[in-house]
Amino acid sequence: MLNEDRIELMTKMAAYENRQGKKDMPINSYFRGDYISFQVLKSALYATVGFALAVAMYILYDIEGFLTDFYKMDIPEFVKGLGVKYAIVLAVYLLISYFVYAFRFTRAKKHIKKYVAQLKELEEMYEWE
Repeated sequence: MLNEDRIELMTKMAAYENRQGKKDMPINSYFRGDYISFQVLKSALYATVGFALAVAMYILYDIEGFLTDFYKMDIPEFVKGLGVKYAIVLAVYLLISYFVYAFRFTRAKKHIKKYVAQLKELEEMYEWE
């Protein structure tokens, strides 16, 4: 005989596994600090690459003007200004990344906790029969 409650619960669990569970399960294998620090480190790498590409595009946009001004400009001051801008961009990006990945970790743990409770409920349904 089919148990409609059990089928409904199994359907909910399967839907979670196929959608959000694919994102939550890998997160569940990390400790909070490990997950966030790894993701922030990746974000730092991406921010560095993005900043380098933005600077390269800015220079290449007006390469002729840049080369004529290159001999007139103070190179250490130019590099120092670039370093300050990079530090600001990196700090803001990492701060945002920290909060985003902390939120994702917390949300994933909440979903996993609910999923485990559903597994226990399903096990109790089987034991009851």
